[in-house]
Amino acid sequence: MNMGEEVSHLKAHVNTFYNNGALQRASEQPHLKTNQKPSQINKKVGSQEEFLREFLDLPHGIPCHDAYSRLFRLMKPTSLQAFFDKFRSDFAAAHAEHPAIAIDGKEMRRSFDRAASQSNLNVVTAFAHGARLSLGVTQSAKGGGEILALRELIEMLDIRGITITADALHCQRETCDLIVQEGGDYCMQLKGNQGDMQADVRAFVADQNIEYIDEYISVEGDHGRVEERSYRVYDVPNYLVDTHQWPHLGAFVHVVSRRTAGDTTKQSERVYLLSKCFTAQAAATLIRGHWEIENSLHWSLDVVMNDDHHRARKDNAPANFAALRRIALGIIKTNTAKGSNRVKFKKAGWSNDFLRTLIAGL
Repeated sequence: MNMGEEVSHLKAHVNTFYNNGALQRASEQPHLKTNQKPSQINKKVGSQEEFLREFLDLPHGIPCHDAYSRLFRLMKPTSLQAFFDKFRSDFAAAHAEHPAIAIDGKEMRRSFDRAASQSNLNVVTAFAHGARLSLGVTQSAKGGGEILALRELIEMLDIRGITITADALHCQRETCDLIVQEGGDYCMQLKGNQGDMQADVRAFVADQNIEYIDEYISVEGDHGRVEERSYRVYDVPNYLVDTHQWPHLGAFVHVVSRRTAGDTTKQSERVYLLSKCFTAQAAATLIRGHWEIENSLHWSLDVVMNDDHHRARKDNAPANFAALRRIALGIIKTNTAKGSNRVKFKKAGWSNDFLRTLIAGL
């Protein structure tokens, strides 16, 4: 039986006995308790069948673990986008003034399959600044696939009036042009992958006779060190526009960071491209806000949800379970009860009343 026939067979089997939406929602409930394997889902759902019947139609009882395994192997990851749609509407309502979305990839380090010569899966996520919610996911292959995955996400999302931030890998003419064509703006770090342009921009900002448009300085002290950052916004000179033909380029941001720990001071410089001329403080917020995807999402996935230890590796299962973990984390983050994400996950396992409030938000 080929893959297409197997998918059709599975859909016919599942539709005969179970509702697909019920399976998905039943699968999400154990993720709220950090149980993430099909066998764990089956056991946890089976132990709370009476509770789950408050939310799900299960006329034939609890599906076996093979049903979950086959479903998530063969189901397209886009089937879970409805969950992210809710996060996107919440984000749009709460951050109407200066919305921004960070896009970055994360490798699932144990999704490899040596027998099938399959390398680790790289999952690219759109993550809302401030709200700290995942708004969409897609998967990419190694060797440049993340660039195409980001463009796929851009076309999937409604980015009108939203600024997209990404690291230097995505500082590409085609990507920046697509973002603006879709109604958004961009803030991209300029590095060596655009060598000639990086050299020209660095020479431009190093010229002491060039006046900047705006400046913002921040000073932060923590853990025995002090870090001062200077953000200067520059207009784009005509000769750089003519030479490099960068699409929709509106301004540069030159960032100088000085970190002092004891008697040691280290300095670093970075340059960012903007599609429109933000104030220096607004640019600083965009640049610093981008790292929330590392500090809030990727860290939580690894430390709280053991993302790197998940061994799903067949067909679409790695991408689907990666999406489920991001959905579960988003549900936890939108809950306003006191406590860390880890505590809330544990509380979902201790208290059906708390779990009921989380499921009601799906």
